[in-house]
Amino acid sequence: MFKLAIAGLGWWGKVIINRLSTSKNIKIVFLIDPKPDSEAIKLAANKKIPIFDNFEETLLNNKVDGIVLCTPNTLHMKQTIFCAKIGIHVYCEKPLSLLPGEVKKMISICNENKVLLGVGHERRFENGWQKLKELVSSNSLGTIMYAEAHFNHDKLAGLSPDNWRADPKVAPAAGMTAMGVHLSDLMIWLFGSVDNVFASTSKRILKFKTGDVVTASLLHKSGLSTQITAILKTPHYQRVTVFGDKGWAELTDSSHPDTPGDSELVVRMNNGKIKKNSLKWKDTVSANINNFVNAIYGKKKYIFTDEEKYQNVAILDAIKNSSLKRKVIKIK
Repeated sequence: MFKLAIAGLGWWGKVIINRLSTSKNIKIVFLIDPKPDSEAIKLAANKKIPIFDNFEETLLNNKVDGIVLCTPNTLHMKQTIFCAKIGIHVYCEKPLSLLPGEVKKMISICNENKVLLGVGHERRFENGWQKLKELVSSNSLGTIMYAEAHFNHDKLAGLSPDNWRADPKVAPAAGMTAMGVHLSDLMIWLFGSVDNVFASTSKRILKFKTGDVVTASLLHKSGLSTQITAILKTPHYQRVTVFGDKGWAELTDSSHPDTPGDSELVVRMNNGKIKKNSLKWKDTVSANINNFVNAIYGKKKYIFTDEEKYQNVAILDAIKNSSLKRKVIKIK
């Protein structure tokens, strides 16, 4: 049984507790949060999991195999390095950091201490995304000409402008920091590393300093151009379209952790044939963490490479800088 701790008991920490509570392979042995809200305290009591308030002291005095970090982005590097140096495997929620240099350091220190650094990009495990991966990897669509993706919803629209999710220091790339970062991960996974980024943000309705619309054009090392968009004030909408010279594929996804739903994949080939697939929802949160644990035990290969972990944060940083400077940013 893999002994796991969870740090950070906000909305997402609670989601993970609920998803893993029935696991046969993972046991949540304790939780860490300096100021848990009443809902978190009630959840922990119902699950009979103790809550501690001091991060470092708790981990030094209580044995665990791994930890899930659902803490603020600005704490990720410090907490990851602390855990790595005492032999605790780290599954860190996205983004790993807001700075590419910090991610390089996190990866290096985790590797030095022979612990795995995991990342919370659970959408790679969705049935629709995995079908798209198969289509691209098998060359079924031919040479990929272009791809675009949207991740939009209004679940954050009611936040106060002074909420951390609207704070340029903690969420500098508007909807890309929490939502669109899944799309950049998808583009890296499907089409490889990115060389250049050009992005723009706009303030249409919300008074967030970082804006409520962000769009980014990515130029991959292969020469392919892709585009991703995140909107914070429109009904839930997720769509990915991949165009090849032999055919195109479009995935429409209605799933969100708060509202699990199914998805549909439409594929049209250049001979006119159209195939539609309805894909059932699956618990991708648990699937991602199980892959992390199985990789630690050597049972499966971890789905994320170190280069992909770094690239995603480098793209996020480039989106921020490009939208501020209004110019193309090269990924270093």
